[in-house]
Amino acid sequence: MDLPPITKSLRFRLSWITSAVVFGIGGLALGVVYLAVLDTVRGLTMTRRVVTGGHTVEIDGTTLLFPQIEEQQIRTLESLVREFILNQVAATTLLVFAALFVLSLVVGWFTAGRALRPLTRITAVAEEIEATDLTRRIGLAGPPDELTRMAGTFDAMLDRLDRAFRSQRELLAKTSHDLRTPLAVIRSNVEVALDDPGTTVDDWRATGRLVSRASDQMGRMVEELLAVARLEVGEVLMVDLDLADAANTVATDWAARMEAAGVTITVDARPAVIEGDRATLDRAVSNLVDNALRMSPRDTTITIGSGSVGGWAYLAVADRGPGIDPAVVEGSADGRGLGLPIVREVARLHHGRLTADDRDGGGSAIVLWIPNDAATGPTPSIDALPAVYRQ
Repeated sequence: MDLPPITKSLRFRLSWITSAVVFGIGGLALGVVYLAVLDTVRGLTMTRRVVTGGHTVEIDGTTLLFPQIEEQQIRTLESLVREFILNQVAATTLLVFAALFVLSLVVGWFTAGRALRPLTRITAVAEEIEATDLTRRIGLAGPPDELTRMAGTFDAMLDRLDRAFRSQRELLAKTSHDLRTPLAVIRSNVEVALDDPGTTVDDWRATGRLVSRASDQMGRMVEELLAVARLEVGEVLMVDLDLADAANTVATDWAARMEAAGVTITVDARPAVIEGDRATLDRAVSNLVDNALRMSPRDTTITIGSGSVGGWAYLAVADRGPGIDPAVVEGSADGRGLGLPIVREVARLHHGRLTADDRDGGGSAIVLWIPNDAATGPTPSIDALPAVYRQ
């Protein structure tokens, strides 16, 4: 037999638990009172004395005068008095038990409803939220108890989801724009070559080289999109690693391109052991180095380094380019390309943060901060880094 829906609710179960506790404590108290009265009544005694004009019967200090009474009558009266008192106490106790049971149910029902009222509000907000509108918040006020902490955690989760959805929408918009540009270049140049009857072999070769460059650009963008997709689904392997190894590896991989571009590369790799994913960290540093190389003039220096400050490990890339808006690096302002969004996603994956600061001698230093077991407080400023990143 199916029970009514109300019996399956949390409020119903909590009310029954509260009722059982109240009824149990109250019943125990009444039982103790009844036993105490029973012991007192059973100890009740009567004594008889002959006086002028009759007999007196004394019941625990209370004296009654009877014209004529026998010993057997005293015992019978004593038994009747006891029986009467016990019956009255028993009847009163049963009535109080019944009233206590009903009262405990009512108190339990309203107490459970009062305690679950914030949960009802949280449920209502959660039901009204859609994936396209994450602006609603619970904003539960009150003492710092379990429910307000749960509401605060729910609001914080909504904030993270809102940022994640905004990031995805921005990434989709950037991807659409960046993919459309090389496709338009390929299409327009091929159409021009096809429509021109005088196109020569050299013209076709030039068109082919242009299409190859655009295809390479699209290929890099597709690889970056795949990297973002892997990060989103959590295809990472967290192990203990030293960020100094990542800095040295990326510097070695980019040395030839740096030399071809007329840019000098220096490495300031200091030990910084964390728990992280080596592949995603290599991708993040490579993206930062790629951005730095594209912005750096010839005969300048790019510095790649790692280390640890105040419990925060860092991977830093410093250049002498025109600089970059820190808001673009941190994601609070719009920027082009997928490189920085991927680095920010890597930072989020490692519970870290991506920051940027201007250098005293020109250029910028972009730092990927990752907390380790000793990390406390916010991420340090660039002033905490070695001078090579600041000057």
